[in-house]
Amino acid sequence: MIRNVIFDMGNVLLYYEPKPYLAAKVPDEADAAILYDACFGGPEWKQLDAGALTEEEALASMQSHVPERLRGELARVYRDWPDCMRPVPGMEPLVQAVQKAGAHCFVLSNASVRFPELVARFSILRRIDDRFVSAFYRLLKPSREIYERFLSEYGLKAEECVFLDDLQENVDGAAACGIRARRFTTVPDAAAFLSESLGVNLS
Repeated sequence: MIRNVIFDMGNVLLYYEPKPYLAAKVPDEADAAILYDACFGGPEWKQLDAGALTEEEALASMQSHVPERLRGELARVYRDWPDCMRPVPGMEPLVQAVQKAGAHCFVLSNASVRFPELVARFSILRRIDDRFVSAFYRLLKPSREIYERFLSEYGLKAEECVFLDDLQENVDGAAACGIRARRFTTVPDAAAFLSESLGVNLS
């Protein structure tokens, strides 16, 4: 019996759109491309999600990769990056329907220690019952260790969980640990998958 529904955050609960965010912030396309590569496209971003760098260390490293004239702009882009996220329409009602059906809802996300800023900003993250964020455990999806630590942290049985993630590698990582998992594509598809898993109509 499925008792727990696990959601990834980026491009499942919230759209993650750094390129449109930068296009709005930085009119010059060439500069926007430099800043994207330095902030979102470099190794520091993943290291932040892994809890391997402090915010200050990450910014200093990012700034070392851009011309001096862009370092102030990079600092502003980095400071305001939560602006690149917005709710996926229809997902908050789906989470609410899952909870009304009696299932416990979790977030399992590769994210930095700034995750609480997103919780404060977006009601869908506050609606979720529990949140497991990679940086606080120094583990990253799709490693087996993060799924095992997640299950252990909450005393869950893999066979009682389902998982939605937009990246197939993360879906495969969860499935390898015995969690029923599906790649997120659309809200209707997610609703159909969860309806089947829970044995209720969530439409």
